[in-house]
Amino acid sequence: MSSKKFSFFHHYLSLSDEDVIISYKGPMSDVIIHEISKEIQAKFAQDPKSGKKIYSIFMELAQNIFFYSSESTTLGGNTYRIGSIVLSQESDNYVLTAGNIVDKKWIPVLWDKCEMINSMDREALRKLKFEQKDTGEMSTENSKGAGIGLIQIALTSAQPISIEFRDINDNKSFFALSVSVKKNL
Repeated sequence: MSSKKFSFFHHYLSLSDEDVIISYKGPMSDVIIHEISKEIQAKFAQDPKSGKKIYSIFMELAQNIFFYSSESTTLGGNTYRIGSIVLSQESDNYVLTAGNIVDKKWIPVLWDKCEMINSMDREALRKLKFEQKDTGEMSTENSKGAGIGLIQIALTSAQPISIEFRDINDNKSFFALSVSVKKNL
C-alpha cells in the first residue's frame, strides 16, 4: 500500500478539529444551494443577526462556485461546476470558506479585486458597489456580476476577505476565499 493513499478517517478528524458546522464539496446545483441554505437558517435560529449575514455570504460564495469554478462534472445530462464550502466556528467568529479551481489567468484579477476591497472602508465599499451596478467597471469576460459579489461579502461581514491560491498545474490553481462573521451580533 502507498503511504499517499487518501485516508477518509484522517480527513474526518481534520474536519472535526476545526469546529465545522457545515461542510460540502461537490457539484454546486440549485438544489444543493437551497438545501445548505435551509440548514444554515435552521442552525442559526437562535442567533438571527449572525445567521442572516452567514446566509447572505453563503449565497454569494455558492454563486461564485456555481458560475466560475473551472472544474465541472456532468450528472444526468446536466453540467455542474464543482467547489467546496465550509462553515466553521472560532471563539468569537463564524468563518465561511469557499474553494474551487480557477484558470491561472484570473489570479491577478481576483487578487487585485480583493486587495482593493480590503483597503476600503464601509462608505467607500457602498459607493463602489453603487458605481459597479451602474457601470460594470469591475466586469471581465468571465464575470456575470461585475465583482459586486465580493463587495457585498465585505459589506455583509464587515471583516477583511482572506484569499489563497495553490497551484495545481501549469494552467489551474485552487482558489480559496475566507471571511469571518462575528458571533451573537
